[in-house]
Amino acid sequence: MQKKNRRPNFYELDNVNLTALRILVIFDMLLKAPCDISEINEKLEKEVKDCKKLSRDTICIYLNTLRVLGCVISRPTKNNDFKYNLVSHPFQLSLTEKEVETLIELRKYFSTLCEWRTTVEIDNLFNKILENLTSSTQKLFQSAKKNILCREVTSEKFLRSIKQLEKYCKQNKTLTLLYKSPESGEKNITLNAEEITMENGAFYLWGYSDELETTMYLRVDRILDIKTVSLRHNKIERVFFKAIYKLKTGSDYPSLISEKDRMLERSGDEFIIETTVSNKFRFFQKILSYGSDCTVLHPEKVREEIALNLANILKIYDETALVSE
Repeated sequence: MQKKNRRPNFYELDNVNLTALRILVIFDMLLKAPCDISEINEKLEKEVKDCKKLSRDTICIYLNTLRVLGCVISRPTKNNDFKYNLVSHPFQLSLTEKEVETLIELRKYFSTLCEWRTTVEIDNLFNKILENLTSSTQKLFQSAKKNILCREVTSEKFLRSIKQLEKYCKQNKTLTLLYKSPESGEKNITLNAEEITMENGAFYLWGYSDELETTMYLRVDRILDIKTVSLRHNKIERVFFKAIYKLKTGSDYPSLISEKDRMLERSGDEFIIETTVSNKFRFFQKILSYGSDCTVLHPEKVREEIALNLANILKIYDETALVSE
């Protein structure tokens, strides 16, 4: 005989457990936002099965129980729309230095995935955790974040713009943007919108520029205005090139490769990698970040350009050393 699933009846709880359940529901409400008596009753009736409307005196007893446990709850007045507000509570987290460092490293890792929605959600979660840490752990958290150079995710001011730009990316629209470049100031840039990414706390709009024949990436917070949006869908002939480089590393290969990379050969701790380059500046950044562990093999023109960049960097360091002496 098959048993029927039976919904729990909270009347089966004894009075102590039922009271505790109601107090927990009220505490959860106050954690989210200030509430008045009617809102508390509405929530209790919704969350606790068969819970009848409670009197003001009963709810005040529950609130006083939370106060006895260490919660600071302001009384309802005309100034706060007659709502109870949870000012503070003693139920805070205390983490070890190692646990804090692990959280920070996890947060930093998410900021490198280039998936902006997930990163914003993770950052909101971490901010909630931070709010509920003890004061000593908060100081530890801030110190660790500074040492690991973990940038803040700052999306509040232009989150609506990001969502609008993402819509244009899905529609593959050609946009003319007023952009504030840190080097050349304000200028108009036209590109075919492709995707929004996020790296180390900053949001980027990626798109192809017909004029420059390259894929560009622009900091979203430096986009001052969307001047025009093309109504036509343009078919774009992209210009890119293949590059081959040798990388010497003790790391596992999968952690180095992207969807644009292909391993051609492996010998010991050396990899020969072929990659598709859509943005030369970004490719140079990646190659230079590997330092002496990386050697560009092809094309020759790119090899020469990187060698020239390295020579210029060395010259600047030599000049700086002479001045300091």
